[in-house]
Amino acid sequence: MVPLNAAEILEAKLAALQSLVTASLPLASETSIGFAQAVLPHREPLFANASGSGDLDYGGIPALAHAGYLAVGGTSFDGAAFVRAVDRLRGRAKAGRDQLGPDDLALLGIAAGIAATDDTDGLGAARRKWLLDIANENAAPNAWSNRARQLAADLLDGVGRLRADPQCSVDTLATDLVLRQHWPDAFATVPPIAAERRQELMAALLSSANPAQGELERAAIWLAALDLLVRRMSAELVPDYSSLVAMLEATQSAFRRWVWDARPNRSGIGPARWLIDSEAHVQAFLWAVLEPRFGEHLVDEQYLPGFGQKQPRFDFGIRGLKTIVEVKIARSSGDFSRIEEEVAGDLGLYFTDLQNWDRMVVYIYDDSNVPHAERYDTLRSALVARDERIRDIVFVQRPGMIPPRNQREPWSPDGAAAGAS
Repeated sequence: MVPLNAAEILEAKLAALQSLVTASLPLASETSIGFAQAVLPHREPLFANASGSGDLDYGGIPALAHAGYLAVGGTSFDGAAFVRAVDRLRGRAKAGRDQLGPDDLALLGIAAGIAATDDTDGLGAARRKWLLDIANENAAPNAWSNRARQLAADLLDGVGRLRADPQCSVDTLATDLVLRQHWPDAFATVPPIAAERRQELMAALLSSANPAQGELERAAIWLAALDLLVRRMSAELVPDYSSLVAMLEATQSAFRRWVWDARPNRSGIGPARWLIDSEAHVQAFLWAVLEPRFGEHLVDEQYLPGFGQKQPRFDFGIRGLKTIVEVKIARSSGDFSRIEEEVAGDLGLYFTDLQNWDRMVVYIYDDSNVPHAERYDTLRSALVARDERIRDIVFVQRPGMIPPRNQREPWSPDGAAAGAS
C-alpha cells in the first residue's frame, strides 16, 4: 500500500529505518555499533542482541572506539581500562595511524573516551596530541562523516573547527544535527541550524532513498535525525511545561520594545504610553503572549471549588499542561511577604481539583521604584518549600521606560493629564 498522507509517509520511513538498523547489526563492526548506540539512546531495544565484546586487550581499535562511545551515555565506561588500551595502541609501531587515519567514527569514539577520562597519570596531554595528530593528517572534507572527525578534534583541543559550515548533503546535515544533540558543549559557539535548513532536511530524509543494508552508521544517523526533527516539531506545535516557563521568562527581554512615547506621533492625540499599573494589566499582557501558543488550552480566572464563604480563582490555567499560572505584582519590599502569604494561603484550594490542575507557576511583576532583586531567591525558596507543586517562580522587572509610580501623571476625566495647561 502506498502511503497517502504525511503521517503515513513518516511512519513508513521510521519503520523502514528501524528495520534497516536491525538488519545491519549482525555484520557491523564494534565501532559502528557503538556509534549507533550513542546516537540512538532512545531506541535501545533495537540493540538488544548487539553489544561490544568489551575486550580492550585483544579487540583492537573497534573495541576501543566502542568503549569510548559508552562514555557518551555515562554508563559501563571503565576509564582506567580504556586509557590502558589507548596507551597500548600508542605504543605500536605506527601508533594506530594506518587503521585510525581514515576512520572518522573510530576517531570520535576514542576522542569521546579520552575527553571523559581524568588525567590522573599526567599523560592526558600526550594522549590528546597523539589522536589530534592522526585526526589532522587524514581529513576528507567531502566525506559525510567528516563532521564526526571535526568533533573528535574539538573534543580534544577546543579549537572550534565545528564553526565552519558543514557541506549541504543530506547525510552531512543530518550528522551535524545529531551530533549537536549528544555533544552540546562542543557546539556551544556554533550558530544553530536555521529553521529553513531543518525543513529541507526533513523533506530530504523523507523523500530520498534509504541507505543500503549494511550501512549501519548512515541508517542510525537518518533515524536519529528524524526522531529529533519530529520531537522538535511536536514541541513547537504543542508546547510543553518547559516551553511555558521559557515563554514567561522571556517576557523580560520582550520589554525592550515597550511603547512609552515622549510626545505624540501625530496631532490631535496624546503620546502612546503602555502603562502597567495593576495585576489586571499584567494579566492582559500575559494573555497576549500565551494565547497564540496555547489557544483553547488557555483559560483565565477560573473559579475553583471553595469552602464556606471563600471561592478562590486562579489567573490563568493551561489545561493541556494541568498548570496554573498565578500573577502577582510587587510595589515595595513588604509586598514579597504578602505574596508569599497569599499564595500559601490558597494552596489547599488551588489543588482541590487534581484531575485538572496539579502544578503552578507564579509570575511576579516587580513594579518597585527600586527593584528588590535580593528578595527574589528568598521568596522563590519559601514558595517552593511550601508545596512541591509550585514548580517555578518567574520574576520580571517593569520596563525601564515606564516611570516610577510616584512620577506617573495623574488622570483627569477629560483624558488630559491633570494639571496640564
